[in-house]
Amino acid sequence: MARKIYRIDEFIGIDQSMGENGMSPAYSPDACNMDTSDGQLSVAKGYTRHIAAPVPGEGPIRRMHLFRSPDGDRIIVLAGNELYACVNGEWGLIYTFTGGLTGGKADFAEARIDGADYLLIGSGEQAIVKYDGSKAALFGSEDKLSNVPVRYLAMYRSRLFSAGDAQNPNRLYWSKLPGSGRTIEDWGDDPDSVNVSGGHAEIGDSAGDPIVGIKALSNQLLIFKKRSIYRLIGDKPSNFIVEKMDSDLETTAYTSIVTCGDMLYFMTRGGLCCFNGVTAATMADARRIKNILSIASVEDTKGAVARSRLYFTIRENQNSDAIVEYDLLRRSYMLRRGFGAADIAAWDGRLYLVNSARYVYLFDEGTSYDGAPIEAKWRTPETDLFDKSGVKAMRSLCFRGRSQNSETALIAEVTVGSGKTRSRVLLPLEQSDVVEVPLKNEGRTFSLTLSNEAGGSFTLTGGAELSFETWRRVE
Repeated sequence: MARKIYRIDEFIGIDQSMGENGMSPAYSPDACNMDTSDGQLSVAKGYTRHIAAPVPGEGPIRRMHLFRSPDGDRIIVLAGNELYACVNGEWGLIYTFTGGLTGGKADFAEARIDGADYLLIGSGEQAIVKYDGSKAALFGSEDKLSNVPVRYLAMYRSRLFSAGDAQNPNRLYWSKLPGSGRTIEDWGDDPDSVNVSGGHAEIGDSAGDPIVGIKALSNQLLIFKKRSIYRLIGDKPSNFIVEKMDSDLETTAYTSIVTCGDMLYFMTRGGLCCFNGVTAATMADARRIKNILSIASVEDTKGAVARSRLYFTIRENQNSDAIVEYDLLRRSYMLRRGFGAADIAAWDGRLYLVNSARYVYLFDEGTSYDGAPIEAKWRTPETDLFDKSGVKAMRSLCFRGRSQNSETALIAEVTVGSGKTRSRVLLPLEQSDVVEVPLKNEGRTFSLTLSNEAGGSFTLTGGAELSFETWRRVE
């Protein structure tokens, strides 16, 4: 009988890209609400109310944006057919979309018009709305060809670009170049020069491949269509070039597209994708969350980036949302669940969330989801250690860790074959001591599940070890 040790040297993230038997013990095929950013395993933080008052009204929460007004930051929320702004902790109605928004979609862009800062809101059903921090009004006019009901907005090379016109689904519009009396509210020709004129172009030929989003980088404008991706390069209409990119990616929601530096990321049913300035492709590690995405909906995914982490909302079922978290530095995934998420947005390095409870929350703060307990778990891969005939008799589980108080317990469940051993462990307040949990079951495969109790918080440092004895049965 030989004594062996199964070591977990560090905790990295979720990996569903292969069969569990060959996976590294540093990854989990099934984990949620854990933080592994430093290689340790900690129960992730929750969220707290950022604004004490809920968003007014009864319409469903659709979008959220921070407008950096000269008079101070304004959190903007589209709820139902109404736009609300929060000023000094108080919500106020700033605009009502008369006739309603049947699609419930909207996009935002910040721009300067005649020397003033504005937030532009496109719905795709009515004309663009502009908001200066104190009042809202309709953007553009019919005589300037800028009253088109577009949905997707982006500022590129000092011009406003837009798309999502239901009557012209392949059309990309651009405004005049501001200056000398011109503003982005004029989309018509300029008799002095084509290079300062507004205009439009048809992107692609197929009516079945409409534009579904646009996003600006420093040197190009990305045009997302239902089944293809194009880019516009150049700095004026005379040298605008539209190119179709050689990519074969699934459709993405425009709300999932986020930029980090001059890189662009977006979520599809096939996984996380990236545009590196030249081409767009699925990330090399996208399959690490394939099981999660196989049963989730990404049709209305919202994306944000904060402190080198990407966040994407997904709908796990009809009544349950979750957030896929991707650490750009460690190249690791984690799933956060147990709450609703109508929209997310990031500013000043922090992530904010709004949901059907109508509160704006600060994410990764506090020890609960606004009073609801955080249910966290981490399961190691089920493995036979490539020794299928060997019987593994578990002897002990050892780790170092600490808890938030003397009553916080960690639940350790060791599954060996078809048997399970469940232990409730009170962790010390300091992590200098090694905790040893006796075990007894035996079998040919095993896995370890670590979870919290009643929403409690704990941290394991320095990995963990499963000690067992192994032998082969002799008939």
